[in-house]
Amino acid sequence: MAWEKRAGQSFYYRSRKKQGRVVREYLGRGTRAVKAAAEDTERQVGRNKERIEKQAWDDLETHITTLNRLTTSLSQALLVDAGFYKHRRGAWRKRRNNGPYTTNLS
Repeated sequence: MAWEKRAGQSFYYRSRKKQGRVVREYLGRGTRAVKAAAEDTERQVGRNKERIEKQAWDDLETHITTLNRLTTSLSQALLVDAGFYKHRRGAWRKRRNNGPYTTNLS
């Protein structure tokens, strides 16, 4: 999408893909070309806003994932320190005996 100068006059062309090939559409230099250029500019601004918003959401998702990992690690460390263990990768259970892996906090 660009204005091209030829023989001292500006003409507007719009590029688009058709069946996998880039095709240039001639729109002239009159009011039709000016309207098409304004539409294309508005569409590009909209795409840029969407791209920026998507990047912001992706950054937020990364921060949330990091926070989730940190809180999971912290809670697991606190449970282990309090004498709990994971039973067959399932629920957390309190150790009954005073084996080598338990700590007495009392």
